[in-house]
Amino acid sequence: MKRSTMVIALLCALLTVTGAQGAIAATTAKSAATAKTAAAKKAAPKKKLLVCRRGCPYSSIQKAVDAAPKGATVSVKPGTYVEGVDLKGHAKDGLKIVGTGTKPEQVVLEGKGAKRLDGNPAQNGIFVDGADNVEMRNMTAQNFPANGFFVRNCNGYVMDHVIAGFNRAYGLYAFNCTGGRMTYSVGYGHGDSAFYVGQTPPQAKPVTTLLSHLEAYENVLGYSGTNSKYVDIRNSEFYNNGAGVAPNTLGSEKFAPAQDGVVQENLIYWNNFNYFKPGSRVKALPAATGGFNYPTGVGVVLFGVTNWTTKNNLIFGNFKYGVMSVSDPTYAPATNRNNKVKFNTMGAPFEDANGVDVWTEGSGSGNCWENQSAGATYDPGSQPELLLYPKCGGTPQNATDVTQVLEVADYLTKSQAQEDSWKKHPHPPRPDRKPIDGLGG
Repeated sequence: MKRSTMVIALLCALLTVTGAQGAIAATTAKSAATAKTAAAKKAAPKKKLLVCRRGCPYSSIQKAVDAAPKGATVSVKPGTYVEGVDLKGHAKDGLKIVGTGTKPEQVVLEGKGAKRLDGNPAQNGIFVDGADNVEMRNMTAQNFPANGFFVRNCNGYVMDHVIAGFNRAYGLYAFNCTGGRMTYSVGYGHGDSAFYVGQTPPQAKPVTTLLSHLEAYENVLGYSGTNSKYVDIRNSEFYNNGAGVAPNTLGSEKFAPAQDGVVQENLIYWNNFNYFKPGSRVKALPAATGGFNYPTGVGVVLFGVTNWTTKNNLIFGNFKYGVMSVSDPTYAPATNRNNKVKFNTMGAPFEDANGVDVWTEGSGSGNCWENQSAGATYDPGSQPELLLYPKCGGTPQNATDVTQVLEVADYLTKSQAQEDSWKKHPHPPRPDRKPIDGLGG
């Protein structure tokens, strides 16, 4: 072999070995990278966690929630889960807890005998504290000592297609939160209200809290909102409660008064549930039976609120008042100011009268009433009607009417006997609805 030929052969052999070594190195590096990626995937928190009674990665909703990262979805298969679920802090922001059944009744959080993981009795079906934009969908929470679905100290939340039944205090409850949604949900059997928004922080650029397509019945109150703000209550049905819709101002919570809300396009009727009676299935919380009792037989109660508008509602068959407007003379922030009650269809068109359609004691300033349906009635006091119920436009002048003050004071010191002054009558039938008219079954 010539020397030149030998050199070429050696170079070829060297290149072959070097290429093989490079290929081996590349394969090794690729294998290492693949292993690293697999390990990373194995270590990463799962974004979808499945819960069921048997055969799923989790048999407890709480354990799945504890394992879930931000934005994850905890999917809960049909069944009854005797537990309460707690979420705390921003590590749970954006978490979704979703029942996978075809309707909310198929996934039930049961409060009777329910405990938390630490062994203490569960107070709430789901309790969210300090986590933003948590979503609860398509499930039921019932028989808890406090609340069905409770969110606190948050920016945004969603309660959608949920049912809350016979929890001791509230069904769907939001406290000290900015924004949020309660939609397509049902609440019944509560010692305070089915739906509650309280202590809304003041906001320079307000974010609306939307309550829509709700159904509330057989509660002390359908909706209650102490010091609630920027709330839009619409397209919902409030019936067979002690009172239907009751935004209010109290010194027991921060950020008084309740202000800047709208009650619009709702059905508010038959709120004649006398829960004070001994045989009532619903026992009112002590706050409802203090020095002054909550009113029964009333569709809408505006208690010490500012800049609330009640409009375009259908309000009928409430045996005391359709809309009641009253201030608290012992607490200055709870003075009605700049509220409008207008364009509501009252009892006469339904042949289902309220005791009286509109009642006020005349306190506050800037409150006005106008354009209710034909035949609407205004409870007379000692003041002329145009002074007691001024029209909207300009700067309405209000004057406290002593006769009305004495009337409401007498009414609110009664409990079971509130019913004695109701104007009762049979109701025209409504599909799938049965009036309570006193005591529930």
